[in-house]
Amino acid sequence: MPTERYGELARTRTHEPSEDWPTMIEVVAYWGEGRRGRRRSIEIPADQFFGRGTYGAPLSGAALIGMVERLRRQGPK
Repeated sequence: MPTERYGELARTRTHEPSEDWPTMIEVVAYWGEGRRGRRRSIEIPADQFFGRGTYGAPLSGAALIGMVERLRRQGPK
């Protein structure tokens, strides 16, 4: 049984970044009448969200829920 789960190519670095990845993720909370109401948002770097670069793992669901809860407690601007 092999000790590695992935092949050799999984560890290689690409020289050209893929254009398929967003650079920023925005979580938005609205108060009032839909999108016309007041809002507050938080921006998350895509590397943090997807677990790329210096981040070792994707953003956990608990961390994302914590961010939404923080937006809720802060209320609209």
